Amino acid sequence: MVAALLQQTPPDTFDVAVIGAGPSGVMAAWKAAEKGAKTILIEREVNPGRKVCAEGILAEALPDAEIAPSSDFIANTISGAFLYSPDETKKVNVKGNGYILDKPSFLQTLSKRAERSGAILSYGTTINAIGRDNRLVLLGYSMTGCELEDERKLEIYVGHEKAPSGYVWIFPKGNGEANVGIGIKGPNARRLLDHFIASHPRMFSHAKVERSLAAPVPIGGELDEYVADNMMLCGDAAGQVIPLTGAGIHTSLVAGKIAGEVAGEAVKLGDYSSSRLRKYQQRFKSLYGEHISNSLKSLESFERFSDEELNIMTGYLEGQDLVDMAHGLSPRKAIGLMIHHPALAIKVAYQLLRD
Repeated sequence: MVAALLQQTPPDTFDVAVIGAGPSGVMAAWKAAEKGAKTILIEREVNPGRKVCAEGILAEALPDAEIAPSSDFIANTISGAFLYSPDETKKVNVKGNGYILDKPSFLQTLSKRAERSGAILSYGTTINAIGRDNRLVLLGYSMTGCELEDERKLEIYVGHEKAPSGYVWIFPKGNGEANVGIGIKGPNARRLLDHFIASHPRMFSHAKVERSLAAPVPIGGELDEYVADNMMLCGDAAGQVIPLTGAGIHTSLVAGKIAGEVAGEAVKLGDYSSSRLRKYQQRFKSLYGEHISNSLKSLESFERFSDEELNIMTGYLEGQDLVDMAHGLSPRKAIGLMIHHPALAIKVAYQLLRD
């Protein structure tokens, strides 16, 4: 998402132009309009939200978006996740409450809120995309007829043979429907995902692919600078994605919310300089900067472990250890790993604690 602030506003122009009606865009348009700025939300898609996405969020994302859970946009409620070792002989139960969204409905709900606050919606309008290197390629299938062990649990599969520098996900939406996808660096996403599905007949022998989408997601960390005179970048455009997981809905909601507030304040003051708008970058970094940086370090570390080492680690780590490692922290409870595999434990600690 790009928020552009216009210095001169004749009757047919706007104080704030928000480009892109993703999670950050709909939040920015709402907050800017709420503060009294004449705001337009521009989106090239007529029905946004179709970009490939596992559609999962943690429960705390909705309070940050200042919206209550609703069946209008929630497809399923989640109580945690199973993470499987590369050989699938071990799984770790990771606790955590969350939701699987109907993302197009979620964005529609948020855009209507922005419109009620005074923002003008301009969908189906051609815009130029902002490119970014170092991306994870996501391929996702919307599938029906899946037979899953527990439809309240996400399933994550790791391993270099299954998903090089990435993972396979199964995010259940209920009643046999699920988002099944893969995120990898490099080519062959479809071949790898199709092979995974074919090699798991218990879950997918009667399943059907209803829809297929692919898209790149930036996992190289935040841009050094994503604020300039009259402009702020949010979401994917600013690299505000958790690198290890590729998750970006929650961070984008928060980024857009802050950017919209800062834009509205800038309009009131008549100051659109980068020094004024930098408040947005500072506020976001204080909340997520270290998290994103540490997660990038964890991603780069995990790429150095072989599937055999990941099999061993999965056998000794607990759910909280995995959560900690996703945040770039050393596992706190993996005593067994240190006792039985000290060399591997030292490698884990070195990879996660190195500069």
